[in-house]
Amino acid sequence: MTGITPLSPTAHRDLRYNRHAAGAARRFTRLGLSEIAVAAADMPLCLVKDGQTGRFDLVALMSLVEPANLFVFGGGFQATYVPRAVLLGGFRLDPTGAAGLAIDPADPSLGGVGEPLFDEDRPAALSGDIAPALERLVADVAAAQEMADSWARHRLIRPLPLSLSKADGGRHDLAGLYTIDEAAVQALPDAELIALHRADRLALAAVLTASLAQVERLRQLHNARFVPAITDYSLD
Repeated sequence: MTGITPLSPTAHRDLRYNRHAAGAARRFTRLGLSEIAVAAADMPLCLVKDGQTGRFDLVALMSLVEPANLFVFGGGFQATYVPRAVLLGGFRLDPTGAAGLAIDPADPSLGGVGEPLFDEDRPAALSGDIAPALERLVADVAAAQEMADSWARHRLIRPLPLSLSKADGGRHDLAGLYTIDEAAVQALPDAELIALHRADRLALAAVLTASLAQVERLRQLHNARFVPAITDYSLD
């Protein structure tokens, strides 16, 4: 990714981190395994296929039609939970950078407002906390992907056609989304069902399915700020 650069006291001494501006332009974000239940309180959760590996990634939708994060307005992220990949989106792990970090200078969370990343020439306490947080996030995202792998092995994933109807008569289709195939879950042999239950795969699959009700919240947030309004949607 162009623009990523190692964090440096010479180049970034006055740089600050503003968590309230994080994720303003992000339409979706990857999630870690431990985030599923809390993120589902605000956002529809689904799966997308990695074009290079063919594996499924767990994501939270934060937008429908507009090229903006519907949860970011009024000076901050208006949700009960902010995914960690959103909060840490301006940072990368880099052993050559100060505090083991690199940054994306274009990320809206980094600029002249917020908490300082440096205390004179030394990384501030905030910077020292970010690399461990990123390491935990990477491990948590990997755990979520392993869970999606298990769903895929049992053929429990199906395409999720999401079609939006707009007040001007137009339609907008979101392609490339996947969700849990509930009929396939019900058709599993008892032994596989029990194994998935004991591995805590079924409860989280149910959370994903239930979270799709949050598409209505995204529709409401869109209609409060953008035109034309979204009048209806189909998840069939």
